[in-house]
Amino acid sequence: MHVCLSSPRSSLLALVLVLLVGGGLAPPAAGQLSAAPRRAPDFALEQMNGETFRLSDHGGEIVVLNFWATWCPPCRKEIPGFIALQEEFGDRGVTFVGVSMDEEGFSTVRPYAEKMGINYPIVVDDGSVARLFGGARVLPSTVLIGPKRKIQHRKVGFFPEERLRTRLEALLRKKGEEGR
Repeated sequence: MHVCLSSPRSSLLALVLVLLVGGGLAPPAAGQLSAAPRRAPDFALEQMNGETFRLSDHGGEIVVLNFWATWCPPCRKEIPGFIALQEEFGDRGVTFVGVSMDEEGFSTVRPYAEKMGINYPIVVDDGSVARLFGGARVLPSTVLIGPKRKIQHRKVGFFPEERLRTRLEALLRKKGEEGR
């Protein structure tokens, strides 16, 4: 599993606990959902471009909420795939949102995002949004939110582009079937 702890200063003990307990986003466990997915909590954070991102403004869309940091190697590894998938699925109602956990804020995030050519909204979290989603003790952590703002999937650790594409295609098919 390719993961980073949510702070570069986290202890070895925390890593051991995360590995033993499963860590990441709080129950249900990563990739596991109860029969009735829970509604994703709304939040509002300033984007890198100065506008406000509100989850509630994206009703009817599939939102890929990715908790990440510039210092996290698996986070950096998955970003090119996210850029490609945003390009591929953006016009079909999929929005990626990068929720940076960098303590230094946009002063660190902006140069990295510009260098990478990130084509989706980037926000910086002070921990409040991560808490709404059960915490992000392990990075990267990704939450797939369906068009009715229901949490459909959680992934702790690196999310390979092909696996995410498969999940997005399934959610888009389901959205199409429900729309008929």
